[in-house]
Amino acid sequence: MARKSTSDRLSSIRSENSLYNLTKRFLKLVSMAPDHNISIHQASIELNVGKRRIYDITNVLEGLGLLSKWSVSNAKWIGGNIDRYLLDDEEKENQENSYLNPENVLKGDDLDETLFRLNEEISMLSQSEKNLANAYVTYSDLQNLPSLDGNLVFAVKAPSETIMEYPRYEKGFYKLKLSSEQGTINIFYVSDEKKD
Repeated sequence: MARKSTSDRLSSIRSENSLYNLTKRFLKLVSMAPDHNISIHQASIELNVGKRRIYDITNVLEGLGLLSKWSVSNAKWIGGNIDRYLLDDEEKENQENSYLNPENVLKGDDLDETLFRLNEEISMLSQSEKNLANAYVTYSDLQNLPSLDGNLVFAVKAPSETIMEYPRYEKGFYKLKLSSEQGTINIFYVSDEKKD
């Protein structure tokens, strides 16, 4: 039997650890976790990758409003039915894997540089006066988000350095603590939880 070449093994490892495949594997872990709460440290161990890769995934999911970090190292799925994100799509996976040949994969330093540049650009966009004029969400926007449908929803307007604590309690009981030394925190009621 022929042995796999080094480049084949490298391609296989890269394929397994591509951001797309890692995200799918991470979502499977979240879907199996009690109340869809997951420890980032535990996820990095189970997926056999560095915490930094898990933070990359959680930061994107948090930015999309699908995941909420309730402490530095814990996150909770808030994006509605997680199963719709776990459906197999072989064509997407095959396309993603085709990009993973050694010539197309960013080297570690290039990846660090790209992430640094992207984070700087996001920071500049979020601090631009032009963009701040449009940095708001309307009541109608919140009412029309499918992931919030049927949930008890409050909107929070708070200074950027506000600390949010969301401790785990028994199912059905919630406690949220917000604190800020920078200014006023405003909380707005949006909608009620619908009981089945």
